[in-house]
Amino acid sequence: MEIWLEKKDCTGCGVCMNICPKNAIEMIEDDCGFKYPHINKEKCINCGLCKKTCPIVEKAINERFNEPKVFAGWSKNKETRYTSTSGGIFTELAKQFIEKDGFVVGASYNKENLVEHKIVTNLEDLNDLKQSKYLQSDTKFVYKETKEYLNLGKPIAFCGSPCQIAGLYKYLKKDYDNLLTIEFICRGMNSPKAYKAWISEIEKKENKKIKKVWFKYKTNGWKASPKCTRIDFEDSSFKVYNGKDNLYMSGYLGPNLYIRRSCGDCHFNSLPRQADITLADFWGINKDLDDDKGTSLILINSKKGMDYFNNIKDNITCEERDINEIYKGNVCFNKSVKINKKSEEFLINLNDNNFSTMVVKYSKVPFKDKVYNTLRKVKNKCVRIYEKKK
Repeated sequence: MEIWLEKKDCTGCGVCMNICPKNAIEMIEDDCGFKYPHINKEKCINCGLCKKTCPIVEKAINERFNEPKVFAGWSKNKETRYTSTSGGIFTELAKQFIEKDGFVVGASYNKENLVEHKIVTNLEDLNDLKQSKYLQSDTKFVYKETKEYLNLGKPIAFCGSPCQIAGLYKYLKKDYDNLLTIEFICRGMNSPKAYKAWISEIEKKENKKIKKVWFKYKTNGWKASPKCTRIDFEDSSFKVYNGKDNLYMSGYLGPNLYIRRSCGDCHFNSLPRQADITLADFWGINKDLDDDKGTSLILINSKKGMDYFNNIKDNITCEERDINEIYKGNVCFNKSVKINKKSEEFLINLNDNNFSTMVVKYSKVPFKDKVYNTLRKVKNKCVRIYEKKK
């Protein structure tokens, strides 16, 4: 077999490595820090399973609502809500699997503070899967492990990006009654190389080892959390990086400096969705449902998803909403992020330059773009004023 995808199309989901019967495929990091499949031709038997299982070549078909049921909500448990990215709905959904002697699969930090998918079996370890991790997770052989447990009858909740959920279903070749899939609205997968350069620079400056990275830290409220990150060090101290001082999030939430190329043309951000349930922040929700502590956007995409959602109704506060409310605040629900034209140049040049200098340099907006952006904002404001007067 030869690699069947161009780099611009490969999501790095890793399902091809999981399906290979001869372990002939390895996910190897390129110069930009993203992993792509490489085939060992001495081991390969040309069975073609890797290409047949690739979700980019052909999506798995599952029963999904053409238009999801939409809810706004949050956990009634104050600690769960505070320590979660938005409203803590993922934790409430996942807990029911642990309580039934089942498993939960999701993204977790490893000892190097990088992100990988793992399977947890107790409530304490479930905390590792909470919160956003703004870099691409390494799925390793989690699809294979998940299928083994599903075949043993274990109830499993699997959480991942839409492309990872698509990869899971292609690997499984069918839906399982004992499987619930949960995805998040994804703005794009960041390069682990950029992330490593950022935390390495912090460790060098502070002369301390980092123990934990807490993105979307809510100390200043939910709405300010996207650019607020808490770094915990091994000596029990911590430091909060906020606003312009949070260079990693500043380089991501604007100039889009280190997002995977395939995210610029996402195959999985349309309706019907990939997973049984889709979660996100409900940005732009009305004031009655926004106390600045975190409100989850909940999309129920299947009958199975609704059944599991109904199971947690006593543990959450929720209200059904109209689907048209979500588009303004969650643009990437149905649109792909625009990749920075100099993204590859930035990531390669990280080899010889420090992270902060590079982010400042590559985040500068050309004067003509500043003028265009200003005019666009003025136009949009005028349109809103005109519509109100009507």
